[in-house]
Amino acid sequence: MSESASVGTKLPLPPATDPDHGTFSVTGYRLEADEAETFELEVTRDAGGQDETASLQLVVRRALDREKRHLYSLRVFATDGNSPGASNSGSLDVLVNVVDVNDNRPVFEGEARYEVTIPEHLPPHTTILRVEAFDVDEGPNGQVCIHCSLTDVNAKCVLEP
Repeated sequence: MSESASVGTKLPLPPATDPDHGTFSVTGYRLEADEAETFELEVTRDAGGQDETASLQLVVRRALDREKRHLYSLRVFATDGNSPGASNSGSLDVLVNVVDVNDNRPVFEGEARYEVTIPEHLPPHTTILRVEAFDVDEGPNGQVCIHCSLTDVNAKCVLEP
């Protein structure tokens, strides 16, 4: 699921099936997660009053951020009404892998501003300054390219992320 998924985005899940009918068929669902406030279950029953669940969906309740958390491990329990005080249940493990989007800017390491004085007789191709920038996004979204070109002796080279 993309980290840009809006709150309210729904991911369909397969509903549980139970060969029993009535109160002995699937009577409810429960979501178990280490961060339960991030997702919720939305259960829709068949309008015709059938025992079967028409749809089961995982709903995003809170904004996702891959840089803070890239994987959610959830378990969906389906329960049925067996006899008083007893219940049968089945479970479905759901892993939500949060996919990165390019939502972070590169950040330069160290100084916010770099200044250097170049000696007059410095040989060509001499390194005069080394800068590094980092981007916490993943893969191609986190690649940083720094380019500086001077065409005039009095020109200033401005590096921006």
